[in-house]
Amino acid sequence: MKQKANTIVLEMEGTKGEDVRDLSDGHGKIMRRVNQVLRGLKEEGQTPEDAQPVIVVVRKKGSSRKGLLD
Repeated sequence: MKQKANTIVLEMEGTKGEDVRDLSDGHGKIMRRVNQVLRGLKEEGQTPEDAQPVIVVVRKKGSSRKGLLD
């Protein structure tokens, strides 16, 4: 599937479960960051006014046990 011209994909790293839950409710740290990025892009004229953000939350899977060589 090809990305449409009005779609912006944002990758958010280093998030906590609490931040993701807040995002699903439409507020919180991630939502503020997304709004800040979109506002900056619109002010610079790099994105259309009807842009549709797609938020991708990337979380590293942590290991509770470390091996001998870790």
